[in-house]
Order: sequence, then structure tokens, then C-alpha cells
Amino acid sequence: MTSKIDKLSHFQVKDVLDDKEEKILIINCSICSNLEEGRNFTSECIYCVLKNLYLNKNNIDKTTSVKRRENLIEYNQLSSILGFFNKISSIKKIWKKIDNIRKIKCKYQEFNCRIGTLYNFPFSTDTSPICEPISIFNSILDIINELKVTEVINFDCQKCIKKVLTLLENILDVLNKLDIIQKYKQFSTKNNSVINFYNHTVFETPIASITNKFTKNSFIPSGSDLIETYSIEKNDIFQILIFDVINEYEKHYVVKFSFQSFGEEDFFKKIVKDAKNNLKLLDSDKIIPLEELISLYRMNAKRYLASKYKLSENEIESISFVSALHKLKIEKIFPLLIDDQIEEIFLDSPKEKVYINHQKFGRCRTDIKLDIKDIERLKTFLRLYSGRRLDFSNPSIQIVIKNKYFYCRFAIDVGPVQLYNFALDIRKLNKNIYTIQDLLKNGTLNPMISAFLYFLILRRVNITVTGETDTGKTTLINALDLLTPKEFRKIYVENIIESLNQSKYQRHQLKYQVDSLEEQSTRQTSKQNQIKNLLHRTPDIIYLGEILTKEEAEALFHCLAAGLKGFQTIHSNNIDSFLNRIIHHFKIHISCLSDLGLLILMKKNRQRRIIASIVEMKNNIVETNKIYNTLFKFDPHLKNWSAFKSLYLSNLVEQIRKSEDISQDKFQTLFELYQDVFKTLQQIDKLDIYKLLELFDQLSFYSLTNVKTLCVFWENWKNSCSLNS
Repeated sequence: MTSKIDKLSHFQVKDVLDDKEEKILIINCSICSNLEEGRNFTSECIYCVLKNLYLNKNNIDKTTSVKRRENLIEYNQLSSILGFFNKISSIKKIWKKIDNIRKIKCKYQEFNCRIGTLYNFPFSTDTSPICEPISIFNSILDIINELKVTEVINFDCQKCIKKVLTLLENILDVLNKLDIIQKYKQFSTKNNSVINFYNHTVFETPIASITNKFTKNSFIPSGSDLIETYSIEKNDIFQILIFDVINEYEKHYVVKFSFQSFGEEDFFKKIVKDAKNNLKLLDSDKIIPLEELISLYRMNAKRYLASKYKLSENEIESISFVSALHKLKIEKIFPLLIDDQIEEIFLDSPKEKVYINHQKFGRCRTDIKLDIKDIERLKTFLRLYSGRRLDFSNPSIQIVIKNKYFYCRFAIDVGPVQLYNFALDIRKLNKNIYTIQDLLKNGTLNPMISAFLYFLILRRVNITVTGETDTGKTTLINALDLLTPKEFRKIYVENIIESLNQSKYQRHQLKYQVDSLEEQSTRQTSKQNQIKNLLHRTPDIIYLGEILTKEEAEALFHCLAAGLKGFQTIHSNNIDSFLNRIIHHFKIHISCLSDLGLLILMKKNRQRRIIASIVEMKNNIVETNKIYNTLFKFDPHLKNWSAFKSLYLSNLVEQIRKSEDISQDKFQTLFELYQDVFKTLQQIDKLDIYKLLELFDQLSFYSLTNVKTLCVFWENWKNSCSLNS
């Protein structure tokens, strides 16, 4: 049930399984103008929570906890605050005596007190509740210290100061006996911030206690720090906790259901189990899509929960969803599939635990272990949805599954090719969109490189990105693809759709999905055939995704020789190994390499992905016996990029100058302006993607019409953002 106490707070009372009640004081932050991101409390938040605690103090008992946004404050954290509330009446009585000295005995009462700031204090009024102990304690100390050094004006003032000091010392004695003041005095020797004291000592769930809870049955060493939490899924059903493990690079990734408190966890788990056990298996003679299965089981679970338990609407929504996942036996892996910050999920054998690649924290371990039932369910699931066998004769399956929850490529290997008869690799294909601004901010490239790439993109120079697995090749070409002019007709040919859907940004996109590598052979829907067909589709830019085979490479160079340009990726270790692969493995004649245009090498250092080098293909490669020029190279000692030659004199710009009137002054003006654009984007707050694309639409329009107007536009844009000093 719910009882209204105040417009900012209300009590939620729950019946738990042993017929006891648990109360939660819900503080509604959604209507607060001071609402900020993050778990920490601001000074306004601290006062708000304390005020609501004070107003509701008579209804708080040992079964009570407080919910404020994602913070759950347990009763044991409230007890020191409640101890202060119990002493407020005693403190007020003492202060009333101080007030009476001025009102009754002071001969200067008709004027301002000659002592100064003595009576400018919260206890002298009753207009607002006294609910924050630390400021009271510090104010009393300040007044005592001030009075002790105050020059005695006359005998009457001397007597007044003595009486007031005695009474203030009495208040200080009361405060010093309080648990919260003892904690504050210990804390303030290390850190003087009152806000930090409340965040880390009073209101935040202590990190150590969270860590201890999860390290009990885990390989996280005791003392590891909780470094980040975030929630996923509608209603924030799953909470993710990231721990920094002592003396290890790998972080630890923990999934938990977002229950109101640790104490409620067992209660809700029992309800989930009860609901799951009362769900009947669906009987169908056809394959039902996963999202439909979840929806059907969830609907049945909601009906059951509503008929048996007194739960809120949000609780029924959350519990029914989790119950459906349990019924389908995918509750362990599902949170990982829907976490957009996860890039890849791995399981090396049934004996091991799942580990992941995280966008922000790199390689992370988990405590997720799939048992035999989980594995068999997953194998059956992928067999059904792929329509393929998974046995001795066909021990590997790859399938892409896309629904409203996730977009992933699943790869399963079993015996005889897999030693322990099961391995799993799930590649996330719906990762967060990274724009050029994101890549600038995370150090993948710098404004100088971005400016040169943008100059080339506007002039349809072919760009190939190479590197090892998971170095950010596709992320880069997707970010560059967003920079292409709005009017470009862009055609995509991919085995797996990893390009971005830009239709909502009013881009012209024609997309083809071709057969997977093992199905292509000579079929008409093979990638190489579709690439060759592009000659009759009139594209401005082609996006070919990953070039995997000799036939695809031949089709690529066929298009390049015919004048089609765009973006593609090819795996390699470095620039030379890329060229060896093209020349010796794919059997492309060396004379064709000049059509490649620009080649970008990506590298990954731990969790950071960077452009390691950028080279351009030389003209007349056979005659000069040199295949490429290095334009940019990352120096790990300087932690920056060096430009190896004048970009205006590069082969690529020289080729552009043959068809476009670009003087050195004009090039320098454009290049410096673009650098300023990307430097500005690197420094300012992240732009909404619509605003970012609107900016580049204007830049591309003015870039190819009038340089002076371009400069005026850019200065006006900066001024509108208050960027100019």
C-alpha cells in the first residue's frame, strides 16, 4: 500500500514472506530542478533528504529504508541522523535560553547586538526545521571561537558573553555525544568536505559492503573498489556493477536485478521462481520469434502475479519480465545481450565463466557460468533460428539475430572441433554510435587528422581501414560515413549489416545484405557479384564493409578502377602485411594499388583504440618501386601524431588539384578551418547527433561553394555557442 506524506515523499509498505512489513520512504527526485546525473548528492540533495527524513521521523522504524533515485539508504545508515533528531528539542531549549538573554536582560535589545553575529543563527527562528547536524556543529564551534576572541566592550557585555559561552558549551556537549558528530570528526581529519562526508559515510551504500556481498562467492579479491554502476532495460530492471580488481588489468562485471534493497533480494527471487514455475510451456507447431516468446510468457506472468501478490505496477512489470527470461532459460546471458556498452561476449568451454569486452573498461570477467541445461537450451535456440545442424558433421554455427532487444552475431563450436564440446562467441552489432566527436574525445585521432580526412571525404577519395580484430575499423568508417554530404547517394553491400541506419537523418541509403561467407560460392547473391553490380546503381559513395575473400577483393578493385569510391575494411597486422595479403593472397596486381587512395591502420592498446598510421598509395607504383607514402604516424613516446610531409604536396591532393582549382592558400584556409572545427568539437560538450550532422551539412555546402561564406558561417556558429573569447 502507499500512504502520502509530502509531495516530495511517501511511504511504501510491503508485506514480506514471513508476514512482516518493510517500509520504504520514497523521495521523488523527478520534479526537482536541481536534479543531476550520477549517484552522488549535491548540497541541495543533502538538505532535501534530511528535511524529508525529519518531516517523517515519527513514522520511521527499524524496518524502514529510504529510496532516492538509484540510492537505497538502509536503516543502519539512518540511525545516526535519527539520533540527532532526537536531541533537537534539547538543543532548542538551550538555545532558547541564549535568545532570552538578548530579549530580557540585554540593555541593547532595541538595537543590534553589539557582540555581532551571535544571533544570526538558525535556532533563533522557527521558520524552517533544524535537520542538518554538521552545519549546526560547525556553526556552534565558529561562534564559540569568535566569542573567545571578541574584545570586551563593557561589563554588561562581558557577563553576557560568559553566559552565552556556557550555554553554547552545553549544546556542544550534547552534539559531541552524537554518533554522527563522532563519525564526522573522524572523517574531517582526512577530508574537510561536508558533502563528501554525507555521500560516503551517511547516504551512499558503503562500497566495501557492496564488494563484500559480491566477493563472498566470487573471485573478486576483498578490498576491490566499485568504480561504476549503471542500469539497463526498461524500468532499469538490471543493474550493472563494475569493480576494479586489485593488481589486475581486467575489471569485474556483475549483473544484479535492481531490487529495492539487498534485504528484498531473496523475497523477489522467491516470487520470480513461483511465477516461473506457474507458467505453462507454450504449445506451437511453428518457430516463434524470441521477442514474441518473451512477450507471451511475460503477459501470463503478469496475470498470475496480479492475482496472488500485492505488488506495484512497476514491480509486476519487472518481475514478470525476469520470470519470462527464467522460463526460457536465458536469464544469465540476456542482460549481456542488451547492454549496449558490451562489444563481445566469450565462453571458452563449459568449465569456464563468461568474460566480455566492454567499450569503456576493456576486458572484464564475470561470475556467469552456464550449466548443461543452459548450454543445451542455447544450442537448441540457435539450431532452430538458423535452420542448421549442430553436430559431428557440422560442428559450427554462425547466425545473426536481430530483434527489439539485441542485434548480435552468435558463433557456436562443438565437438569434434572444440575440445570441450562447447564454445561461444557473441559479437554485438548494435553497439553505441560513435561519432567523430566521440573519437576525438577518446583519443582515437586528433583534429589535424580529422581535418584532412574530412577534406578527402568531401571529394570522394577512397578510404580503406585495416588492422587486427577489435581495433575499431568499423567504428571509424561509420563515423566517417556520417560526415559525407547529405545529398550523396550511398550504396552498401555487407554480409552482416554493421553500417548505421541514417534514414532518420535524411540520408540517401540503398542497402544490400549478401550471403554469408560459407554460403556464397558462385551464387548470384554473393558479395562479389553485388559489388560488380554497383556500376549500374549510380552511387556517390559505396560502403563495402569487410573484404574477406580473393573474389571480393577482385570485385573491389574492379569498382575502384571504374571510378567508384567509398569505405571498406580489411584485416591485417600492419601496412606491409595488408599489402602482402592484397598482392600475394588475393592476387591483385601491384599496379592496381594506386586506386586504393588512402589507407588507415588501426591499433588497440589495452582498451584504447587509435589510428596508428595513415598512408597514401603512390602513383606509377611499378616504375617508382615504392608503394606508399606515410602521411601521419602515431608516436607512443610523444603520445601524439606527426605529419611526415606537406599535405598540400601529397599525391591525393595533387590528384584533386587536377580537377579542382585549389591553390595552396585556399587549401591552407580550408585545412585550418577544419582543424578549428574538430578542435572545437573536441573541447565542447557532446553534441546531439542531429545537431552534429546539421553542422557538417552546412560545412559541406559552404566548403564546395564559397570559402569566404564558409569562414563567416563557422565564426557565427562558434559565436552562437559562446565559444569565442
